[in-house]
Amino acid sequence: MPQCSAWFASTIVRRSWIAMALVILSSSVLRAQTLDEDLRRLPIRELAVLAKGEGDAVRGAIVFFQPHMACSKCHAVGQANQNGLGPDLTALGKEVSDESLVESVLLPSKVIRKGFESVTVITAGGKSLSALLVERTKDKLVVRDISRSGELTTLAMTDIEDIKLNATSIMPAGQVNQLNSRQQFLDLIRYLIEIRDGGAVRALQLQPSAALLTFKVPEYEQHLDHAGLIGRWNDKSLQRGEAIYQRVCANCHGTKDKPGSLPTSLRFAEGKFKNGSDPLSMYRTLTHGFGLMAPQTWMVPSQKYDVIHYVRETYLQPHNPTQFVAVDATYLARLPKGNTRGPEPSKIVPWSAMDYGPSLAHTFEVPGLEHNLAYKGIA
Repeated sequence: MPQCSAWFASTIVRRSWIAMALVILSSSVLRAQTLDEDLRRLPIRELAVLAKGEGDAVRGAIVFFQPHMACSKCHAVGQANQNGLGPDLTALGKEVSDESLVESVLLPSKVIRKGFESVTVITAGGKSLSALLVERTKDKLVVRDISRSGELTTLAMTDIEDIKLNATSIMPAGQVNQLNSRQQFLDLIRYLIEIRDGGAVRALQLQPSAALLTFKVPEYEQHLDHAGLIGRWNDKSLQRGEAIYQRVCANCHGTKDKPGSLPTSLRFAEGKFKNGSDPLSMYRTLTHGFGLMAPQTWMVPSQKYDVIHYVRETYLQPHNPTQFVAVDATYLARLPKGNTRGPEPSKIVPWSAMDYGPSLAHTFEVPGLEHNLAYKGIA
């Protein structure tokens, strides 16, 4: 009997360690998942049903118009669309189903609405232009230049070397990774459903007040110790920067080997910066936005400099050295002086976006000589 008890106890301990290892392993896998990946694991129809049942259109309107989401940069919602880069979402018609709306946000390139396919125009001079096709005749080509916020551009056909139809939408994939939770996604879809059904009248009713949308640079930005933030660059900040880049930035900018989903976004390993490539200029681009890139209001200073560090070390220095600006004592001395490094980043944990009802339960089975014992825990 004592031998049996000892064996049983050792079995409990051994399997407890195995269970703990599995929990740790599964936790690390969860941390690696993005919101976009989590949502795409669910059936499109299920997400559409959840959006109608649990989404809030008022909150969704606020999400839609947030500067960092950039939805309203291309899409009109009943008003005159200035750039024509995206369809008026109040004029889609009910032939666009709830599932289609979910799919268009999560998988924007799966089905591209007619009239909004993008092309790449190669001129006789070797220049490349990403645009939406407006008109094509034997003499001229009229397009909306994506890099110039949809500005109409006319090119003579004699000046064009080639025109290629792009298979990807100009709407970036992975855009939902800038949301804080699954609930915000459901709110956004519910808003899209309501303005599709209610048209411009419903869109006007849901229009958020300017006070909720006005982008204000935080006060601490005026007092940042930029040299101190750059001086803390190390292997850990490089890893943090990589995590941010892969979760958010790569969706538009791509990687060295794989292009992003937005044709006009800079390819860091080969392109030329239009708004400065030194660390401070890159920081200001993240803070204030540039072109189609909206201000990254969700990022605190340390996160901005972490991702800048990653871009410099991974893309600029080894592959695009003409855009790499060395950081030395002279450069650091010229940076704006300050006495703060800003707030700490907010923690985004996977379980905060999950709702499994009022209780969570685990069942652990421990084998014995003849019977299995199951212990259930409620958290």
